[in-house]
Amino acid sequence: KIYVFLVVFLRKQVIIKLRNINLFLGGKVMKKFLLLGLAISLFSAVSLEAKTVKKGNKGSTASTFELNVAHINDHHSHLEEEKMPLKLNGQTVTATIGGLPRVAQEIKDFRKNNKNTLVLHAGDAVTGTLYYTLFEGKADAELMNVINFDAFTLGNHEFDDGNKVLKSFLDALTIPIVSSNVVPDKGSILEGKWKPYLIKNVGGQKIGIIGIDVVKKTKESSNPGDDVKFLDEVETARKYVKKLQDEGINKIIVLSHAGYEKNVEIGEKVDGVDLIISGDTHYLLGKEFEQFGLVPEKPDYPKKVNSPDGNPVYIAEAWNYSYLLGEMKAKFDKNGVIKELIPTPKVLIGDTFEIKNAEGKVVQLGEKEKAVIINSIKNNKNIKVVKNDPVTQKLLERYQKEKTELGKKSVGKITEEILGGSDNRVPGPHNKDGSFATTLVAESVLHKLRNMGTGNVDFVIVNAGNVRITLNPGNFTYDQAYSLLPFTSNTVFITDITGAEVKQVLEDAIDYVLNGGSTGAFPYGAGIRYEATKEGNLGTRVKKIEVFDFKANKWVPIDAKKSYMLAVNSYIAKGKDGYTTLGKITAQNRGTDTHLSDTKIFIDYLKEKKEVGRPKSTNVIFKY
Repeated sequence: KIYVFLVVFLRKQVIIKLRNINLFLGGKVMKKFLLLGLAISLFSAVSLEAKTVKKGNKGSTASTFELNVAHINDHHSHLEEEKMPLKLNGQTVTATIGGLPRVAQEIKDFRKNNKNTLVLHAGDAVTGTLYYTLFEGKADAELMNVINFDAFTLGNHEFDDGNKVLKSFLDALTIPIVSSNVVPDKGSILEGKWKPYLIKNVGGQKIGIIGIDVVKKTKESSNPGDDVKFLDEVETARKYVKKLQDEGINKIIVLSHAGYEKNVEIGEKVDGVDLIISGDTHYLLGKEFEQFGLVPEKPDYPKKVNSPDGNPVYIAEAWNYSYLLGEMKAKFDKNGVIKELIPTPKVLIGDTFEIKNAEGKVVQLGEKEKAVIINSIKNNKNIKVVKNDPVTQKLLERYQKEKTELGKKSVGKITEEILGGSDNRVPGPHNKDGSFATTLVAESVLHKLRNMGTGNVDFVIVNAGNVRITLNPGNFTYDQAYSLLPFTSNTVFITDITGAEVKQVLEDAIDYVLNGGSTGAFPYGAGIRYEATKEGNLGTRVKKIEVFDFKANKWVPIDAKKSYMLAVNSYIAKGKDGYTTLGKITAQNRGTDTHLSDTKIFIDYLKEKKEVGRPKSTNVIFKY
């Protein structure tokens, strides 16, 4: 209205001036100036009006609009609550955390207590626990349907077991599925199973939700069929944002399993995006979680960037394994720009707590001590005691019962004793070869990685402490697989590495073992073998390293200058157990966490082989 007033006022001033000029110049000249003045004023009106409209906006004329968003990502079949040490009221206690029934109850409360809600899942619902190994996504789908997510996007792990298993999982879902850059060919069994985007009417406003999946990792480290094409994340986001804007949508969310860094890139390069709900990188965001003894990956939830047109874009990720529910209140102006965002992400815990007493025994806190802790956090916006939703819990209990029964089912057969566990970690007088079980696990991982995606992994290194038991002859069950490899959060990490760095990795681990660190650090491998001595210092113990040349089908000396592809577990990838060189490599963002479970990989390997025996060698000669 102000712009229109100014234009009218200026136009009148021009006409008055021209009339005065007419007294001296005559009527014809006056008409020419009058037309020129009108043209200038009209151009000014159009220009001023254009600056007030967000690109592509034909939407609401409401002055402000409040949207409340809740989200999770990467729950990876972690359906049950788990235990985790947390710092609460100044002391470290072990709390129960997460679980989809707890998430379901918090989402139910979220919808009840807020208007204009959206509940989103940013992908990787499956793989990671026995629930997926046994039920192949059916259990996840049923619980997700009860929660009734408003939208779910595909992650790379949805493709781990190929198109057929993915189709069964998607068929079991009743919630909307979006993915714009994953395009099945015509005739594929996945054709029509998802849409590139959806338009959701929330509180009388149209909200566009575009799905995006991570491309490189899905193609290289998962099992999509050849009849599925993957398109560039940034360009595809730009394409569908434009399409939504052309349809008059000015509030746009990208539900993206492309990972935090790629999603920041989308936010900075694509105009028209307001909010990006992120998955894949499993990031805990927000320095506010340090108060609970947690270590955030980045200081801000959400991360704020500016798009090329200068408007704010917010990127939010909600950790992993259903431990945390991301929540935020976004307030849009009439042009679809977020002018205020109020974040309240929260860790979801139960109401029981454990501590170690003076004798070192784990005991539950008494009612009085428990009440003190619960009272200390009741007004904290970033943590909440939540009871399990009874409907979702009852459904989970049905699958828990089936899991208990199926856990005793045989996966395959072990033909002979395969030494492993704590007594066989380091070669010594009682066992000169060391842990055959660790080498077998490494072989299963290498087999998996060379037969999926691009298959470009050269060798695998595993720390002996990751493998917990000796394998005895006879039938091998699902439960035994999780006794062998119990660390369900331990996933397969792939990185480039030079031959010289490989030597240093082995040196680091052996030195750690021999100088007061855990014997669990001792390294074994597949596709790699080495000789080392107990005598010496850091950097001098490893005498010989060979890698297997799959093309030539023979062992060859490692080349110090050559770059290789190495797979390890995510624990030592972080530099734990003395693997300091690996920690430095991952700090340089050189690698990728595939989030593939080594337990499931071993189960699949035994299923495929039907029976396995002791490897021919542990690939280690250690002079003790």
